[in-house]
Amino acid sequence: MKKLNKKYTKWIIILLLLVIIGSAYALNLGKIKDKTVDGIASISIPFSLIVNPHNIDEDIAPKAIDIDDGDMTKVKQEAVNLVSTINDDYDNTKELSFLSNDQEKALLKRVHAKPHRYIAKMTLLNFGKDATGKYITISCNRYDDTKTIVSYRYRLYYKGDTIKSAKYLNTKSNKYPPKFVLQDIALGKSGNDEAKAFLQRLKTAIINSNLTATNANEPGNFNQISINLGLNPDNSNNGLYALAKNSNARISNSSIVGYQISDVPRYTRVYIKQLSKDNSYYYTLTFSRNSGRFINFQKGLISTDTNN
Repeated sequence: MKKLNKKYTKWIIILLLLVIIGSAYALNLGKIKDKTVDGIASISIPFSLIVNPHNIDEDIAPKAIDIDDGDMTKVKQEAVNLVSTINDDYDNTKELSFLSNDQEKALLKRVHAKPHRYIAKMTLLNFGKDATGKYITISCNRYDDTKTIVSYRYRLYYKGDTIKSAKYLNTKSNKYPPKFVLQDIALGKSGNDEAKAFLQRLKTAIINSNLTATNANEPGNFNQISINLGLNPDNSNNGLYALAKNSNARISNSSIVGYQISDVPRYTRVYIKQLSKDNSYYYTLTFSRNSGRFINFQKGLISTDTNN
């Protein structure tokens, strides 16, 4: 009997414990349920995802670069000094030492394909920065026995006073040598330090208007946004429309990837790259140093590289 009583006592204790646990769970189930519902309700879901469940944010964006290089007047002087050194070296040696051996050979072959052709000097088109580094863009100006001047254009990446590499861009012709950076014109306010904040304002304006990928129907929808941001609608509506149309829900798939500065016109151009699953898109945000504000947001890379 003693053994039997011990056995029953053990099972009674186990049952009592189960009853206590079950009761506690039943009493708190309602509270747990309420907390769960409140927790789910507190999660904010982007409106564009509710409207279009297929428009899922993909956390893809190009690597951004810092374009705030401090005192941009010093950066301009750096660029001017480099071109002055290049011209001095060429005057003394008649060698294009800023190019690689193969690049120099290829250029001189084109220049000397006919008699009386020669390179007179190099002029500065712009200076800037991209993912590779800081650069200047120069024109090697070819003269001959006609009134036409041929401009062979190269982007030269540099560090300090050393040219690190050169990239051929294009060839243009005109009746005067191109020169878009002028030593005697003050740089003024560059706009570089304001670009990141302005781009965020631009993205926020698009999100708040709900003119994101699924709701952006035509460039005209962005007219008021352009005006509110102080941009020229005629030059900016198409760019804003393209940015919105190719964006994810948060418009987080674009970044600043470079800048370029010239004096003629007196612009700072900020370059933006946007990534999607299959494509890359580029935009140019233009800061007028005459008016001290951003004036245009355009599709593509706009540059004095391609000007005559």
